Amino acid sequence: MNLDKIDNRIISTLVKNARTPFRQIAKELNVSPDTIANRFEKLKKDKVILGSTVVLNPEKIGYATIVRFGFKIRPTFSSEMLSTIIKIPSIIIATKLMGEFDVIALGVVKNFDHLFILTETFVQMPNIEKVHVSVWVKTLRLKPEYFII
Repeated sequence: MNLDKIDNRIISTLVKNARTPFRQIAKELNVSPDTIANRFEKLKKDKVILGSTVVLNPEKIGYATIVRFGFKIRPTFSSEMLSTIIKIPSIIIATKLMGEFDVIALGVVKNFDHLFILTETFVQMPNIEKVHVSVWVKTLRLKPEYFII
C-alpha cells in the first residue's frame, strides 16, 4: 500500500496522541476534517491502523511486576496454544516465535502467589512441554507509540 504525505501525517500525529482531533490534523495539513476522517477510516479498513489504546501503568493498578513466559509447545499446537494463552487473565500480549521458544507471553502479576498460580495454569496445559519464567526486577519503561493491543 502506498501512503502519501497526508496518510503519514495522520499516522505520526495519532501515534504521538491518539486523541488528537481530526479538525486539528486537518488544519495543520490545510485539508478538510472530512478528508482526515475518510483517510483514517481507509487506514483502518486497510489494517494499517489496527486500533488505539490507553497504556496503563501496571504498578498503579495493583500489579507488582511484569513477567515473561517462554513456552516450548508440542509440534503442530503452537497456533492453538497461542489462542488459549492470550485469553488467560493477566496475559497482556503473546506471540509465536522462531528460536528457543515457540511462544512468548508478557503478563502482569500482583504478587508471588499470583505468579505461582499463573505458572501452574500453564504447566498443567497438555500441549505445553516447558514453561520458562522471567520476572522484571526494574521498572519497565513503555514507549506508547510502539505499544499495540
